[in-house]
Amino acid sequence: MKQTIKNLLQQKHLLIVGNTEIERRNFISKIIQNVNLETFRFPSKMKTFDEYYDFVKKKQLYRPWYEAKKYNSNQILEFHYDWISQNNSLFIIEEFEYMEETWRIELLRIFINENESHKKNEKKIHLIISQQEEDGLINKLSEVIHYREKERRIRTQVVEQNLKIIDLSE
Repeated sequence: MKQTIKNLLQQKHLLIVGNTEIERRNFISKIIQNVNLETFRFPSKMKTFDEYYDFVKKKQLYRPWYEAKKYNSNQILEFHYDWISQNNSLFIIEEFEYMEETWRIELLRIFINENESHKKNEKKIHLIISQQEEDGLINKLSEVIHYREKERRIRTQVVEQNLKIIDLSE
């Protein structure tokens, strides 16, 4: 199963659901041990975008292309989005259902759009999120993702091809 999960993570983001919070955390820890990626584990149960932003700032998950004495929050977030598109790292966000709905969906939209825009074997951010249950997340994401004009897949298929649900209770 370890190799299967590792292969899945190379292609898709993972949503870990089911069982208890401790079991989800332990499952994610096992995944981290078996991948050779720089890993950033966000604080569990983040509630606001400010907490996400503070972590990004603290870990310097942005690379400005110009030097300044100080950067404002919009600049840091823009650099962070660029950083996401150019790096090969693993982001872990646990108990994601606690985050404010609008920011939660927006963050996932960014990660899925970035994953969708990359070609095979290009560097990309890998994302693992966990929460108690799927709770309609796929449908919410399918409403907001970038959808190309001549796309042959329906929106839900685009999301499902970029976000794999792993239910630990099965």
